Amino acid sequence: MRTNSMIMSLNSPVIENLTTDLAQTSLEMDDFTRPAVACFVEAMYTGEVDKLEKDIFEDVNKMAHVFDVSWLTKKCLKFYKSDIMNFEDDSYEDILFACEIASRAHYHLNQTKLVNCFVKTIAARGVDKGIFVTRYLAGFASVPKRKIDMALMIARDSLDIIGNCLMAYLSFVLECKSFDENSLYLLQKLNTQNFRNTFPVKFKQLTNFVVSLSLQSDCAEETAIVENFVKDNVQANESINDLKEKQESAVKTLESKDTYNYGADYCNIDLNAETENLTHKTSATNTDDPQLGWIMPISSSSSSLSEDGFLLRLKTTGYEREKKIRFDFILSGVGGSEHRRCFIMECRTLDLWRYYISRYGSPLESASWPYLENVPSVQVKHWTITKTSVNLTVVCNGVTVLNFNFLSKIMNSKADERQFWFNWSKSCVSIKFEATFEKSLLLEKRR
Repeated sequence: MRTNSMIMSLNSPVIENLTTDLAQTSLEMDDFTRPAVACFVEAMYTGEVDKLEKDIFEDVNKMAHVFDVSWLTKKCLKFYKSDIMNFEDDSYEDILFACEIASRAHYHLNQTKLVNCFVKTIAARGVDKGIFVTRYLAGFASVPKRKIDMALMIARDSLDIIGNCLMAYLSFVLECKSFDENSLYLLQKLNTQNFRNTFPVKFKQLTNFVVSLSLQSDCAEETAIVENFVKDNVQANESINDLKEKQESAVKTLESKDTYNYGADYCNIDLNAETENLTHKTSATNTDDPQLGWIMPISSSSSSLSEDGFLLRLKTTGYEREKKIRFDFILSGVGGSEHRRCFIMECRTLDLWRYYISRYGSPLESASWPYLENVPSVQVKHWTITKTSVNLTVVCNGVTVLNFNFLSKIMNSKADERQFWFNWSKSCVSIKFEATFEKSLLLEKRR
């Protein structure tokens, strides 16, 4: 394509240097599409961008930056705001198109104005950042680093969104077994101070989670990255190696005990009361006494429990990843195949447990289960599970980690779902218990 070098040089100091100082008579433009080059050249001649379209915007914008045509970069920004950010019905595809343009411009050109424009516009239009970022980071293992950076810029102060995505990925995709390149990169990029100050509970949960995973790793690089991430949250500046040694020592102690002695130091106290340190209470009884009705479950076995106000107490003395504790509530007056409801807790890490509440039968895939909140990060956990006509409550070491309200579900559900939640409010006749924990669980059965 023939052009007038004087006209091109008047608009671009870069082209002026190439043609005047370096005496070049031609420029290779193979990196750009022909329509984009034609639009760029016409703009140099006319000062207008009449041929600028969405499909050639990135190339024209890139040429404006590469050749330092300042007035054209301003017109490109104006076009981005008026045309590309003009979403139709806030469709994900339109938002994604604008997002990727801004992301690539930031990564390749160090251009921040498009990113700022994108973030401000989606906020003004009420686009749910949590939903968008979750979809944007789908297939996280193969997501390029620039998309991770873009997700962080979109989230900004809402870093709980990023924390949720990372925990879901480590839990469901990597199955709580390890880190990978992208998860470690994200840990390094997260603004921990901002995260901790804005969402202290969520940040602590994420911190405890990544520490639990790092204890299983022998990789020095992983340990260093995790230590840097949690350096202000590890008690008494303990290193990850210190915590790893403590965990290994605790596991060896548990394994050296006879199984029935796990409950010998059980504190027979009311866990509904607020307590500061349950582990320092004095043991009142020896749980080897068969009259107390303690059950040491055999793997995958079931036991029927009699009703006693349906306040259940159990104790876990370690974490067994992917092991479950299940309660099937037999409800009065429901009848037919609808007479059972199940509640399941599944251990993921020391302080990360998820749950499922439904009817009797095969539950949904556990990857979709929600998590209990603020589970204490200690080896020995005393649990109390209480079912009333209003709610199902789970308390762990004095902390309420679940308060599931049946009445709220009844009022907010569709007509065909209300009966199901109404049946949950019925009184219990009995409970069946099942667990896949192998040796770190005791269940209290009342006399």
